[in-house]
Order: sequence, then structure tokens, then C-alpha cells
Amino acid sequence: MGNVNRRFVIDTNILIYHLNDVLNDQAEGLLEDAFKHSASISVITRIELFGWKRHTPDSLNDTRELLACLHECPLNEDVVETCITLRQRFSIKLPDAIIAATALHLEIPLMTRNCEDFKHVSDLNVVNPFENP
Repeated sequence: MGNVNRRFVIDTNILIYHLNDVLNDQAEGLLEDAFKHSASISVITRIELFGWKRHTPDSLNDTRELLACLHECPLNEDVVETCITLRQRFSIKLPDAIIAATALHLEIPLMTRNCEDFKHVSDLNVVNPFENP
């Protein structure tokens, strides 16, 4: 992968695809590489993943195991202030603003398939694992 950044904040949608085994080989490879290099999530991702109403005991266990392997960035003052700024400047949903603020705070790219949700946040490096690198 050369000089490609291997550290990411991983958006909820990518983890859902992973848990449901629907990532293509390229996306799964990039995600697995990110797991090996201190991948992070926003606290909102944990809330979104565990908040799904249709969990089975097995899917809850799989989610717990997956999240135990990732660094969770809390809602610290820096993330909160950045989130507020993003909400003031752009039409961005609160969960997306928290996730973007987390990536900006950690100064690492955001891995998501929902690039459109973050298109106005010019300082944010967004990587879609489904697209060619």
C-alpha cells in the first residue's frame, strides 16, 4: 500500500457492512489493514451500532467483539467544539458532525461509503474503501 495512511476513523456504515459480511474484497482488505493500525471510531458509532433494534444475541456479541478491537474517541471538549462549528457552518446531521469532528480531532482520514454526507467539510480527508485508491 505504499504511503497510504493506514490509520482511520471508521464510519458506522463500514462496520455494519463488515458485520454483515457485505464488503467487497478491496474494502475488506483496507478495513482489515486499518484494524491492524489502531483504527478509531467516534463514540456515536458505538451508540449507532448498539442502538439497532433488530440485534440478536449473536449479532450483539459480534458487535462487542469488533468494538473491543477499536479505539473509541470520547466526546471531549475539542470534538464538541469542532462539532458545533461544523453544525454552524454546514447542513450536516449531528451524528455525522460528531464523526467528522472526531476524525478532524485525531487528524486522520475518515473511512466511509457516505462521502456525500461530508462533502462540505473541506478539511476532512474522506476515503471510500469501495473506490479505487
